[in-house]
Amino acid sequence: MDKTTLIKSLDDNTAQFIELVKDLNKDEFEFNVNDKWSAGQDLVHLIKVLQIVNIGFTLPKPILRLVFGINKKESRSFEDLRQVYKNALEGGAKAPTIYIPKPVSHNEKDSLIQKYASLNKSFIDKLNNHTPHELNSYRLPHPILGKISLGELASFTSFHTSHHFDVLKSKLAHLNTK
Repeated sequence: MDKTTLIKSLDDNTAQFIELVKDLNKDEFEFNVNDKWSAGQDLVHLIKVLQIVNIGFTLPKPILRLVFGINKKESRSFEDLRQVYKNALEGGAKAPTIYIPKPVSHNEKDSLIQKYASLNKSFIDKLNNHTPHELNSYRLPHPILGKISLGELASFTSFHTSHHFDVLKSKLAHLNTK
């Protein structure tokens, strides 16, 4: 996926998630079923991911090369990477503890949405500061996917948001059928 398309995907998926969350009432925002995260917890999880990704994208390139090595193969496509992630989840992969959110109050909703939108904008700015060659060459670790290129990490960030949007829609549909 070219950088322009990727940025549009990040923007669209973030806007779609925010649009879903912004009008949720207290019950909808705080509701969880079968120990699955609430909408608020999904939002905090996405914030935690973007905070770490933003840090990764600011590391100096010599540090990235020294610590994580150079990607010697072509980055996987958006769809291939999404399928690998989906298979890992189906195989039981879970978010590491650092990304697991505590319960979230409805009172925090507006400030969390603002923080999420700001982090996404910051990430897109950082993404724009990398050439396509750099996005394919430099790597960062992913807790489920292993060492992946910066471009793959950007793709992951986009479809990860979409994944949480779909999961949240399903949870909200369950709530509304009660």
